[in-house]
Amino acid sequence: MTSELSIQVVGSGVDEEEIDSRTRVLLAEIREADVEDVVRGDGGVLPGGAKAGEVLAVGTLVVTLGPIVVQSVMDIVASWLSRQPSEIAVEIDGKRIEGTNFTKAERKALVDAFVKSLDQ
Repeated sequence: MTSELSIQVVGSGVDEEEIDSRTRVLLAEIREADVEDVVRGDGGVLPGGAKAGEVLAVGTLVVTLGPIVVQSVMDIVASWLSRQPSEIAVEIDGKRIEGTNFTKAERKALVDAFVKSLDQ
């Protein structure tokens, strides 16, 4: 059974070109994992909680994967996020993590929420 995981790379105070560059790096890293597919998605949708008038750039990846590789994809995202400036956020299936403090507990919460959504 495969599922789709949507990852949004969001930046405040950075331009679309910078978000595009950072999204491409993450895309390349995820492609190295044992996922079925990963492609660029539509990046124009602002994440929930965005304030009116707030300038945000968004890049989206859509990952097709089986439940067994969710943890490795989360490890890739965590590693990638730890190398980004604090204005970067990642939103995965409605759960948002910002900055460089991507803890194991936060990653586990994201994985658990995603795996739970597979059961529904």
